Amino acid sequence: MTDRAEEPDPVPDDHGFPWLLAPLEVGPVRLANRMVLGPHGTGMAVGGSFDEAAMAYIEARVAHGVGLVVGEAHHVVPIAGQTYPNGDASTDACIEPLRRMADLCRSHGSRYVGQLYHEGRARMNSVDGSRELAVAPSALPDERFHIVPRAMTTDDVRAMVANFGTAAGRMAAAGVDGVEVLVGMGYLHAQFLSPRTNLRTDDYGGSPEARQRFLAETLAAIRDAVGPDRMVGFRIVPEDHDPDGLRLEDSVPACVAMAEAGLCDYVSVALGGTHTLSGTVEIVPSMFVGAAAVRPTARAVRSALADCARPVPVLAGGRINQPQDAERTLADGDADAVVMVRAFIADPAFAGKVRDGRADDVRACIACNQACIGHRPSGHAVSCIQHPETGRELAYGSLAPADPSRRIAVVGGGPAGMKAAAVAAARGHDVVLHERARRLGGQALLAERLPGRAEFGGIVDNLAREVAAAGVDVRLGSDATVDDLATDGVDAVVVATGASPTLPDPSWTEGARVCTAADVLDGTAEVRAGERVVVADWRCDWIGPGVAEVLRTDHRCHVRLCVNGEALGQSLQSYVRHQLAGRLHAAGVEVSTYLRLVGADADTAYLQHVITGEPVVLDDVDLLVVSGAPRSRTDLLDGLAAASIEVHGVGDCLSPRTAEEAVLDGLKVGAVL
Repeated sequence: MTDRAEEPDPVPDDHGFPWLLAPLEVGPVRLANRMVLGPHGTGMAVGGSFDEAAMAYIEARVAHGVGLVVGEAHHVVPIAGQTYPNGDASTDACIEPLRRMADLCRSHGSRYVGQLYHEGRARMNSVDGSRELAVAPSALPDERFHIVPRAMTTDDVRAMVANFGTAAGRMAAAGVDGVEVLVGMGYLHAQFLSPRTNLRTDDYGGSPEARQRFLAETLAAIRDAVGPDRMVGFRIVPEDHDPDGLRLEDSVPACVAMAEAGLCDYVSVALGGTHTLSGTVEIVPSMFVGAAAVRPTARAVRSALADCARPVPVLAGGRINQPQDAERTLADGDADAVVMVRAFIADPAFAGKVRDGRADDVRACIACNQACIGHRPSGHAVSCIQHPETGRELAYGSLAPADPSRRIAVVGGGPAGMKAAAVAAARGHDVVLHERARRLGGQALLAERLPGRAEFGGIVDNLAREVAAAGVDVRLGSDATVDDLATDGVDAVVVATGASPTLPDPSWTEGARVCTAADVLDGTAEVRAGERVVVADWRCDWIGPGVAEVLRTDHRCHVRLCVNGEALGQSLQSYVRHQLAGRLHAAGVEVSTYLRLVGADADTAYLQHVITGEPVVLDDVDLLVVSGAPRSRTDLLDGLAAASIEVHGVGDCLSPRTAEEAVLDGLKVGAVL
């Protein structure tokens, strides 16, 4: 480990990040800085390998000076039928793509480490739709995947060690700078380390030393395969917040033992686990989780390793999305390098901005989880709602200058309008952005008022910064009409007027007190403490649960959330949905699913079960809050088309969707104007 006495002044100023920018020796390899692009599924591992899209995705980040890239996890045994494409190092087919990736990283001054893993009982793949055999140290049921694995024999364990060594040899043949084993997050090696999932009594269980043997033998096999000139490390979650996971008393001695034995050159500390739904929420922590949440556990590991005869550096990653948090993690001695994923997804130029003293320009991740991990269930490539160029680098990584430059008007200053204006202006168009409110942001300004969602407002700040940097003429309090635009001499108009919340037909709710979710959030609804409130949630997103929590915790109402779907937050990424469910349970909100609203009167809400059609009648209702289907604002769009003015619609005025689609619409239109 590098002696901290030789490091630069650990106190950062407004423009300096000496710890982040300091080089670091990791075993036989020197890193140019301490910013690490961490391992993550990109959705681009086509056929278990990297295609041109994956190469472009990584290059967009290493071109700005990332010190180290740890590639996405590669299987060590053949895996077919993956619902989400992962890397595959079980055959020689991986060698050439890995060589191209390692060469790409080195060409930009970065280093590349390949990651290997086996999921153990956390089995998610299927060749033909049937459940496949899962293996684990012991035949204990898995709560999340509802799998009972087969206990591995001693010969199985030794064969698995050999698989890791062979896969590492392929990576070495490709010229990678190192190999990392994914131990944590509840995968096979973590299952062996935990006394709660390893009940064996052979050489691989029964005592802490025996439970560590599988990891020790794996690291030794990898070292034999890659030689002395490459890094060998492992990634671990020292403290799992679920019943079956690791505890510090299990993991820290294991880290020390591996370091003392000379089996690793670094330890990477992470968060989250696959054992339970509660564990998954920390794998990719949402904005409900505090910034730099990994620091306490990283500090515990680093403190223990500092006393070793052979100390090794500690890398740490978990909800670090700002340069200031990354610098503080290093300066306070919690880690020797910082692993970030969504920070680089949201801003590919993160490292370069830190290096150039432009940290205030970093587009900070807001931890919404919508387009990054949220794309995983559908098998699509990772992206970002704030920066949809991510994952689409081949199409939008470099936009052509406008030829000719034209005068463009954008009407509507929400996310869609801001993105369209920023992209069009950056290409060289003369752009005027009209927003009738006194502040940019649109519906995002309401979204940030939901409990635990203040960070969502970052999308407004970040897009507004892009608008300003591109030189857009922003006109607030400007309600542009067809006549205004026709006389302004514009060549084209982008309409981003959004959508409006709706209420049921008044004949359905005669005599009832009814308001929209937006009315509650903006304070226009009259809510009395202690009222009995029904929230009718058609949208199945953040809004219904968020408003229910506001009514329960801020107004002390009795709240029943009635969801027109199979689960609250059905349309949200699962880790976020799990956290919402936990928050509402803790707050005492009653949740009912599969219900559609059909009417209300002075004290009753009438619903219908969406499967059986049976009526559900809720009595003693004081207030009905509706989170219903929005209605697109199309007047300006239709009026401009009728006036034969070139017009492009973006966002909710075309069809009410989410911020992800709004910003992507803005990018697409701004790129072709």
